[in-house]
Order: sequence, then structure tokens, then C-alpha cells
Amino acid sequence: MDYRQKIDYSSLSTYMDCPRKFLFQYILHFRSSKQSIHLVFGSCWHYGLECVYNVLKDDPDIVTVDFATNLSIKSFNKLWQIEGAHRFPDEDIIFPKSPGHAANMYYQYWKQYLKIDQEEKKVLAVESPFTINLSGTIPGLPDYIGRLDLIHRLANGNVEITDHKTAKSLWPTSLTSFEMSFQTDGYLTAGHIYYDSVPSMIYNIALCQKSKIAFHRFYINKRKAQIEQFINDLLYYCQLITHDLSLFDQDLIEFKKWTDNINCFRRCPGYACTLFMSNCPYVRICKLKSNPLLWHNKPPGGYSINEWNPETHEAKIKKQLEELS
Repeated sequence: MDYRQKIDYSSLSTYMDCPRKFLFQYILHFRSSKQSIHLVFGSCWHYGLECVYNVLKDDPDIVTVDFATNLSIKSFNKLWQIEGAHRFPDEDIIFPKSPGHAANMYYQYWKQYLKIDQEEKKVLAVESPFTINLSGTIPGLPDYIGRLDLIHRLANGNVEITDHKTAKSLWPTSLTSFEMSFQTDGYLTAGHIYYDSVPSMIYNIALCQKSKIAFHRFYINKRKAQIEQFINDLLYYCQLITHDLSLFDQDLIEFKKWTDNINCFRRCPGYACTLFMSNCPYVRICKLKSNPLLWHNKPPGGYSINEWNPETHEAKIKKQLEELS
């Protein structure tokens, strides 16, 4: 993806954590050779919910707990066949993030929430893409793009945006991070632009634990002033990224020697190296060389070049799902 043209929350939040990590992950496209079970399970869980909410949008009266559960499981397993089955063949090792456990989780989820989603809300859109144009304010900036998992119209007429999450546990710090998240403000801003109101936000959290099945819905409401602040912050960070991309082009030409430093995408050592109580996946090679451009198109051991583009990835998965139907 050309980050001079468009940028999404994942790449932007990575830059905010550490510009050098952004360089490794989104410009040099270095990815670990190992696939994450957390990402695969989260995608499959999300897809199972998506398929049911699409039916709830078009024909809510036919959906029962059994119908929703069976459709969710069937949808999960289809995507799992593409994304997870060949990478994680032993379900005992990856439990509770396994298809079998997901089936039990879906039943409990719909038993807990289906009646609320049918009687108190109306589904307006599922997997709704959005674009926030920034170049109209400051020429040369990329569009901010994203996708809203679920949009409801409440009985009082208000709009509600839901984002599905899977998590190992729920801590007070994680709830605070949702409230302060750039992702939250971006979703609320998109909802305000597209629906001409200040929406509310729900994080729909499924806990993946061995000992129990549990779900939480975390509600966030913000004032319009917060949306205006988000746009200002978004403009600021996108200007920084655009500037770093220009420096990157220069650095590729100017810095050839082993001992040279670079001007673009500077390190942010300390907090960024141990986010979420684990080491940054690039901390080893970040320490190893002050000039990572020496690895340009030649990734170090343990990494491969794998460019992430959400639009092409979505098209590829959609085609594979259709072939399985």
C-alpha cells in the first residue's frame, strides 16, 4: 500500500508507537516467518459474527440462537480452512483458540446477545468501509481509510458502532486503552461524517480462556469536540509520516556505508520496545544495525518480505471463500 495515498489505523498506530517499527513492518515489509494464532483466530471469529449480522440486517425474523450458532460455526470453519487449518493442525496445542472452542463460544454469545440485537437495535451496515479525506485540508496528505465492523440504529434514533475483539483477559488498563485509542476516535469520526450524528461506540469483547466462556461489551461516548481533536491529531501524524517518506527516498540514495545512520523513521526506544508486556518483534535487528536500509530487499534471518495490503488481502480471501462455497 502506498502510504502517500492512504493509511489505516494499524499502520498509523504502529508509527505512533515507534517510527522505526513502521519502517520495518510497512515500508521494508519485514514479517516473521511464523503466523500468529491470535490474528488467525480473531479473523475467523470476526467472520462468523459478520455472516450472522448480515442476515440480521436483511431478514432478522428468521434468526434464532440455533440458526445464528450454526451459521457462525460454518463461516468460522470456512475461513479457518483457508487461514488456519494448515498452519495450526493440532487443536490441543492452540486451545482455547481453536475451532472446537469457537463453536461453544458462538452458542453462548448468541444466547446472551441475540435478543438484544434483534429487539433493541436495527442493523444498518456490516463491514462498512470509510475514507476520511485529508488532502483537502493539507495538500499531499494520504486518505485515512478503515472499516466499521457493525453499525446499528438504536430505538431512540442514535447510531451505534461496534468493533469485535478477542482477548485473553480483560484488565482495567485495556479498558482505558480502548477509551483513549486512536481507533475509537477514528471510528466515531467516520460515523459522524457518514451518518451526520455523534455516534456511540461498543467494543464487543470475547474472552478466549481455557476455564470459562465470557463476553463483555464496553461502551464509549464522546463529545463532538473529541472528533475535532482527532482530525487535528490525524493531520499532525500524517504530516510526520509524509515527511519521513521523503527522507526515506533520500536515505536510500545517500547512506550506503555500514556505519552510516539514517534520517528517516527514527527509533523510539524504551516504552515502544516492550509494548503489551512483550518485546517488539523487531527489537533484535533494531539493536543490531543503526542503518536498517542495508537490509533493503534483503531481510535478515527469521524474516521474509511480505507486503501487507488490506484491500488486496480482502479480495484474495473473498475469492477463496467463494471457491469453497
